[in-house]
Amino acid sequence: MNNDVIAAWERIESWLRLHSPTTPIVPGASNELIAGAEAELGFHLPVDLRTLWRRCAGPLGPLTPEGEVLLGVRQALDAYDLLNHPGVWETAWIPFTADEPDDPFCGTFIDAATGLTGSWNRQDVSHLYDGGSTLTGYLTEVADELQALHRRRRTNPAR
Repeated sequence: MNNDVIAAWERIESWLRLHSPTTPIVPGASNELIAGAEAELGFHLPVDLRTLWRRCAGPLGPLTPEGEVLLGVRQALDAYDLLNHPGVWETAWIPFTADEPDDPFCGTFIDAATGLTGSWNRQDVSHLYDGGSTLTGYLTEVADELQALHRRRRTNPAR
């Protein structure tokens, strides 16, 4: 379990409870659901992703100011099946956010082999983020963006 992922996720949950009370916080995934996902994929999920999904099984959102939704385990596996084309998609890349959980076009993934994150879209333009961003870093950025968005709205109510 990664305490940094938990801390970043708790910041996001707190923000959602205060500023988006109609967004239901989805309970975490069971160990059985996560083990089933790993069996379907044929490899272990990164500890950070398992930690996140144990906190929130998704889908949840919009999570980011851009409108990305945290995918649930089933939605992530469905997106993985949609994207998994040899030579275009790395087998170890697991999508965990998308613009739309049921018919995704773009989002964010984590590389199960390295723990690094990147962006993806269905036009076969997917890449790891520069600078070696991790899931903890991604969630921290989302929490920072949500707090900054609230500050901007508070100081400029016309927006």
